[in-house]
Amino acid sequence: MMEIDSSTFMAVLFGMLLVLLFIALAIVVFRAILRKPARSGPLIPTEDGHFEVVGRRVSCSHCGGISFTPKEILLNTWLLSLLRIDWLDSSANVLSCDKCGQLTWFAQDE
Repeated sequence: MMEIDSSTFMAVLFGMLLVLLFIALAIVVFRAILRKPARSGPLIPTEDGHFEVVGRRVSCSHCGGISFTPKEILLNTWLLSLLRIDWLDSSANVLSCDKCGQLTWFAQDE
């Protein structure tokens, strides 16, 4: 059996780390280049506390409620999760119905 000294092991480990960092950087650059422009702005409540998207008041498709709590949800991908850099993933705006809890999803703005 062949023995590997500690300096060779550390060099290989450092090389693997550099490769992973290069892959993560390439993903960030490609995502920035290929990212589609946003179609709508963030979900901001109107003066009466309700939400409008494209000029129409948002209502729950399940119970018809018009009172929502806004949240931002991370959209994980397997590769970025594997590399433990999930924070680079896209996110989406979600409205949670205050009556029944159903989630209504909207694309995140830039």
